[in-house]
Amino acid sequence: MNKITIILYANLKEKAGTDRIEMQVPNNATIADLKQILKQDYPALGPQLANVHVMVNKRNLPLDTDVVPPDAEITFLPPISGG
Repeated sequence: MNKITIILYANLKEKAGTDRIEMQVPNNATIADLKQILKQDYPALGPQLANVHVMVNKRNLPLDTDVVPPDAEITFLPPISGG
């Protein structure tokens, strides 16, 4: 198992009730696996996780199939809108 930290911003933070989640994930867990775990543990996040921007250790991560490294800091950023 790998320990990771998830950082949530904006409405994701509001829906989860926290801006930081620490959890254990299986070795070789992918970002898609992590999203599934979050959907189970924080159902209010479910609909929004499909459109989030993901960063791992402050670097862009374009694919949900990428493996989460041990001791990673995963940041979920909701889409930014404006006008």
